[in-house]
Amino acid sequence: MARSARDPIETPGPNELRAFAYRLLGRREYSVFELGQRIRQKWHGAEGIDDLAEELLQDLQDENLLSDERFVESFVRSRVGRHQGPLKIKAALRDKGVSDALVSTELEAYSDQWTDLAAAWLSRQLAGPIDYDVKKKYYRRLASRGFTHSQAMDAMNRASRES
Repeated sequence: MARSARDPIETPGPNELRAFAYRLLGRREYSVFELGQRIRQKWHGAEGIDDLAEELLQDLQDENLLSDERFVESFVRSRVGRHQGPLKIKAALRDKGVSDALVSTELEAYSDQWTDLAAAWLSRQLAGPIDYDVKKKYYRRLASRGFTHSQAMDAMNRASRES
């Protein structure tokens, strides 16, 4: 029988909550904030869900099954693989509730690679000579991918020299 919108949501047991968290964590890493959101979203309106979720999140962290550090490493590595810049990555991680200090530490590990990454993406996109209009277009694209002004300009200058 279908549940109506007025029926109260049954509070899940600890095993049900843990099984749900395991299913999610089995697919990919989650930030603590993000996993908490998913749990609260699934059982929105259930009595005491906030306390149960907080307890579960703490247990998962204590067992090293949930880690913001590991999540940030995985997330940054994935986004670098997609040729995204530090500004876009940092914004996405903020949305996932990760501390700025942790994000800055991980992005610093890639600090010497951002211009190379932008240049590699640009070289895959460009074919032929680069005039002013093409430079404007690709500068905007690099900026929208999250690269800083200096990274985008350095990549553009490399591309100009190579063509």
